[in-house]
Amino acid sequence: MKAFAIDYHKNTLRAFTSRRVAQSMGNGLVVFTSAEELAENRNTTLQGIVSVFNNYARNINSGVVKRFSDIKTGAKRVMKVAESLPVEETPFEHLNGEKTMTEETLIHPDQFNNKAQKADVEVHVKSANKPKKRGRKSKFEGKKFVSLVDKNPRRENTRAFHAMGILINAGEPVSYEAYIAQGGHRQDLDHDIARGRVKEVSE
Repeated sequence: MKAFAIDYHKNTLRAFTSRRVAQSMGNGLVVFTSAEELAENRNTTLQGIVSVFNNYARNINSGVVKRFSDIKTGAKRVMKVAESLPVEETPFEHLNGEKTMTEETLIHPDQFNNKAQKADVEVHVKSANKPKKRGRKSKFEGKKFVSLVDKNPRRENTRAFHAMGILINAGEPVSYEAYIAQGGHRQDLDHDIARGRVKEVSE
């Protein structure tokens, strides 16, 4: 399902192939898949909705507005704008389960004249697509975790940034299994807990 991301600081609106991809794209983004979800987000304000809408009003041949009667009305108008945007493809889609890492997402071997270089690239492509075997049971299985920070402290466009973003954007406790399913990693969770950014919560 397509997902959309708003940056209220820049009044920008972007479309992505899924929520997981949208959540990996930066700090402070409001990610949503429906007008209702956008309206209910704690970071959504009437002023913010108006500013974003006016920045893209031309996309739906609409004039700018001074205000909306309420947030729900504004969210519906912004949703219409969002649906008119082209979907962005990102290099992180293969990490989030949307695409496998194939010759289309890496440099194609045929671009090399040297046989050794071609063979090396082909090995990396096959390795990336090979399913990983699961190791021993994690100490986190069956537990839930919640973010203690609002801003993602990890370096943008990294695996760790995406992992931390899963918990921040959820806004509620996330099970370890759901965290892993969305592209999180045990090592990153362990690191963020040790740094006091994430804590385990009881049922």
